[in-house]
Amino acid sequence: MKLNYKIFILTLLILLFSIHIISAQTLTVEEIIDKMDERSPDFTTQKTISEMTLIDQKGKEEVREMLMFSQKEEGDKTSSLVRFLSPKSVKGVTLLNLNSSEKIYLYMPAYDKPRRIAGSSKGDEFMGTGLSYEDMSMDYEDKDNEKKLLQETEKEYRIEIIPTGEDTSYKKIILSVDKEKFYAKNVEFYDTSETLTKTLEIVNIKIDDQGKITPMEIEFTDLMENKKTKIVIKEIEYNIELASDFFSIRTLSKPTL
Repeated sequence: MKLNYKIFILTLLILLFSIHIISAQTLTVEEIIDKMDERSPDFTTQKTISEMTLIDQKGKEEVREMLMFSQKEEGDKTSSLVRFLSPKSVKGVTLLNLNSSEKIYLYMPAYDKPRRIAGSSKGDEFMGTGLSYEDMSMDYEDKDNEKKLLQETEKEYRIEIIPTGEDTSYKKIILSVDKEKFYAKNVEFYDTSETLTKTLEIVNIKIDDQGKITPMEIEFTDLMENKKTKIVIKEIEYNIELASDFFSIRTLSKPTL
């Protein structure tokens, strides 16, 4: 009996020590976000050429080629410019997002005049893509957003994001973060009535020599409209030279970028 009692005490101590070690290794939501940021590529400017495939309710596909420039601004904000290169029906359509959606402008060659997207219209769909203007410019890691760690499993962290910006279409956003590589492999979007309306999945990633992760293939699903948008990055460049006024209304109507 004494031997069994000693074994029991030893086992209990090992168990308690193991629990302590596991608890000590548990990351806070801020630490998880920081690690995600550490795994993101370091750049000031970026240029990508992508193939976008739109799939409607009946499975019909439309393929578009898309050019995008982005630049990191002061205060962790980002400006971006997106232009469709093909097909002819959307060629030249350009979207300009300034300072993480502080201002958004849309240029359509048929009208030959940029128009500003009002805050109340940020939830509107962009050119039949299933993506809203808000979706195309959202920063999940924005420091102003409220964040909470909902669950930790063997393979992932589930983080709840509560957007704090004005005119947001979402009550909450849930990220499923890969526990080993620290990138958001899945994103769930819940509207103001807390209904799951859209999902985003990172299907394929590229990891460079420094361990930095770039999403190379993304699948966006609109659950309400039953349609999908797939984006595959074909070319990507970092730290390219751009004019100081590149991200401006003046650039929108330029025939070449």
